[in-house]
Amino acid sequence: MPAIPPLPPSAPREVPPAAYSVGRPGPGWTQGGAPYAPQGSAIQWDLAWKGALLAGVGAAILTAIPFVSIGCCLWMLGAGVLSVAMYRKQVPGTVITPGMGMKLGALAGVFGFMINAVVTVLSFAVFRSNSDFRRAMQEQMEKQMANNPDPKVQAMAQHFMDWMSSPQGAATFVVLMLIVLGVVFIAITAAGGALGASMSGRRREFR
Repeated sequence: MPAIPPLPPSAPREVPPAAYSVGRPGPGWTQGGAPYAPQGSAIQWDLAWKGALLAGVGAAILTAIPFVSIGCCLWMLGAGVLSVAMYRKQVPGTVITPGMGMKLGALAGVFGFMINAVVTVLSFAVFRSNSDFRRAMQEQMEKQMANNPDPKVQAMAQHFMDWMSSPQGAATFVVLMLIVLGVVFIAITAAGGALGASMSGRRREFR
């Protein structure tokens, strides 16, 4: 058995000398005596983005399909959980904290929102140029105005309809809708990522 070399001058006295044996750097030290950062505590984004992209695309597709989109919140949560699970398969043995899970889920939410935003803008452009859509919207506003005889309410409804018919109003409406959609998408997928990390941590404790 080789002799144990003396401790570095700046090494903590409470650390046993065996931790500094040749070929086995102790906690917080390298063989040359320089401190090092523990591995596995940071996300490897060059691997994480692939699983996040797949999870985000899946959630965006499911939320865009009629009737299936009713469970949009579940698909977003599932995207966050799936992004954590896929990252764990790519980096086996990694301990994923809820904070790391939130970041992975948020990344999936960003990808999902980008795809959903493109679909939303295209759909709005098609519907707005459709005369049937505009006629149906006008009829709906007229019904609402007829149900409320208050002149102020009718004036506000008519003003809103005129504003929506203008290019500036339509663009503003789309931007506000996309902002709300982005916040909701990223927040729910981040929560799903934290949930996935917590679930995996509990399974590891019971093993």
